Amino acid sequence: MIRFIAVSLALLAGAKIWTQEQIYRSATEDALLQAYRSKAIASCRIASLAATARPADRLLRQRIAAGFATPSGVHLEIGNRDLSVPIWQVDHAAWAMRYTTPYIVLEATTPAARCAYDMKLDKVHISVL
Repeated sequence: MIRFIAVSLALLAGAKIWTQEQIYRSATEDALLQAYRSKAIASCRIASLAATARPADRLLRQRIAAGFATPSGVHLEIGNRDLSVPIWQVDHAAWAMRYTTPYIVLEATTPAARCAYDMKLDKVHISVL
């Protein structure tokens, strides 16, 4: 009986810690998105309208910029998954960018594009899907 009570209390304590962690992470994500969303949208639109020589590319870039004006999805990601740095190479110059730097990711549907805004460096990376 005592073992059952001890296990139940341990499970309740674990559930409490997990719930508090989830609430903290959700509130932090909401605060960061609210603070940096407009800056991310503006930076992604400016970067997608960068000058290009070919008229066909210019039209595609204008469509991408219009898609980022009203993104279909906005979320926070920690770390840039496009960088290939093994987790054990902590002395690597790009390790922090790969695993700890926060990014706001904007997703556009027409055309399918993704823009990752680096909040620390104030830079964007656009990929057309």
